[in-house]
Amino acid sequence: QTQEAPDLIGRGDMSWTESGIALEPYIRESRRGVALTTIRHEEVATKFFPASARAHTYSDSVGIGHYHYLDFHPNLAHGHVDLGADSHECSPFTIPLGSLIPIATDQLILSAKNLGTTHITNAAYRMHPVEWAIGEAGGLLAVFCRQEGLSPREVATNPALTRKFQGYLASHGIPIFWFNDISHDDPDFEAIQVLATAGIVRTENLQNLNFNPEGSVNRAVVAVALVNVLDFPLITPNTPSFIDVSPNYFAYSSIETLKSRGIISGVGGNYFAPSNPITREHFAILMSHVQSEDFIQLFAETPRDSCTLRRRELSRTLYRLLQINLGIKQARSAIAA
Repeated sequence: QTQEAPDLIGRGDMSWTESGIALEPYIRESRRGVALTTIRHEEVATKFFPASARAHTYSDSVGIGHYHYLDFHPNLAHGHVDLGADSHECSPFTIPLGSLIPIATDQLILSAKNLGTTHITNAAYRMHPVEWAIGEAGGLLAVFCRQEGLSPREVATNPALTRKFQGYLASHGIPIFWFNDISHDDPDFEAIQVLATAGIVRTENLQNLNFNPEGSVNRAVVAVALVNVLDFPLITPNTPSFIDVSPNYFAYSSIETLKSRGIISGVGGNYFAPSNPITREHFAILMSHVQSEDFIQLFAETPRDSCTLRRRELSRTLYRLLQINLGIKQARSAIAA
């Protein structure tokens, strides 16, 4: 640069130095902690997710990030690799809670460039917006642990506590799953974010980042979501119970599982009509079969009428069911002064 552009000099008026060189160096990469989760190349690079708009979504996600290109600088040193021309592109990714927790050190929260990445994945997670998201997650984790009387490791290794913390993050407007049509102030932001991260209600189309909150819900989607939130072991009988639900149908095992437990039934004539929209009223009947004690609480904000159930209402109701089943009480939302 100095040979080809001798007039290229630093701006001392912007760096507060006579030389124009920054007061402090930019540290691209630092020593990394050995964490419960190490984020690897095959979990963020686009080539490993050819049919999806997202990279791997960690079930313990505490934030999101993206940098379109793994800006990885190879060298000839022993042990270093060249990713090749097709391995640099990166898809929208998430930040796992496990990457903030050291394996062998308690009461320490890894942050910024110290979290559990590799030399390769650091090339994307080092970017400033991602560091900001990591800092938000780490800071609120410290507050959450202080308020709840827990250690970071307890939160990261207990599924119920992880879900509670994810709800705490989302209640502060922090996204933990990639959606581009759900704003931070959406009344169902928390429910939609946590259920998507948990793999209970996600996207309609893997090839985009939309949630489509006002979209209708059909009977098959409800069956899959209910089995997911209730964590029922799936059954896959050789002989289908319904004429229109074959063993290779995406919701086959979920539908058969709920039928075996007496939660759902067909529409008559051995038909299930999996693609038919489900009404709020019918959904309420199904929910009464799985949670009769807290039924009124489940539908406190959702009408039980003949209108078609919307995707946001499915997430809203099932999120409350998840909280009840995990014994989660609402975390205090105010950050201590």
